[in-house]
Amino acid sequence: MNVLNRTHQKSKNGIPYFENPEIEKLGWVIHGFLTRQGGVSLPPYDSLNVSFSNGDQKGNVFLNRGRITSAFGFEPNQLVLLKQMQLDGILILKDPVDQNPDPLKYDAMITNIPRHFLGIQTADCIPIFMVDQRKRLITAIHAGRQGTALGITKKALTKMKEWGCSEDDLLITLGPSIGPCCYEIDEKVFLKEWEPFSIHKGMGKWMLDLARINIAQLKEVGVKEGQIFQVDLCTRCHRDLFFSYRGEAQTGRQLSFIGILK
Repeated sequence: MNVLNRTHQKSKNGIPYFENPEIEKLGWVIHGFLTRQGGVSLPPYDSLNVSFSNGDQKGNVFLNRGRITSAFGFEPNQLVLLKQMQLDGILILKDPVDQNPDPLKYDAMITNIPRHFLGIQTADCIPIFMVDQRKRLITAIHAGRQGTALGITKKALTKMKEWGCSEDDLLITLGPSIGPCCYEIDEKVFLKEWEPFSIHKGMGKWMLDLARINIAQLKEVGVKEGQIFQVDLCTRCHRDLFFSYRGEAQTGRQLSFIGILK
């Protein structure tokens, strides 16, 4: 696996973000794993919150979304966002989408349509991007604990294969998420197959490495280690950079987006 860190942080028109240089140099796709910095929202949503669902002022959220789309060169109505359900629903975008804010009840999207910028909102869960370099197909995934348990990442890859994709042509990037240092879960929601990726604390508690589980699932279906990249920064540990539900409870959501330029 290839590790991305603070050396891969960039800024565009005052908006800090992380990117995978291997995706960036393809030339036909743009992407970014954004931080909480660069917006107008006030605490506890400071400052680049993109979610309408957590109590922030709607006007500030619209301004934040507008700042992002302006900085990266596309229109607000070209940003496709989901009402994320913490499940395994996958939206196949074969036709242009005209939407109101957050109406689509899925946790992943796949498209080959240019100028549709797929957005994932997170505050500890993993944003995952998959790019088929040959077919020019992109996928954006919201992988939380429940989605991971349901195998959403593997299911999204299976859907891509239905479009004729080969796992050998993929570049896959996991964005910032809560790390095993901070992600404690209860035994009643712990799955036995997660034991190799967890530390048992006793008293019915486990420290879970959600990213490693998703990486293992990808490798199970043929993705090679060298095709996988991870922004290896814990959202709870780095609350100066990222929103963290586990760290703050009432907080914002940062945006990760990917889109085909032409």
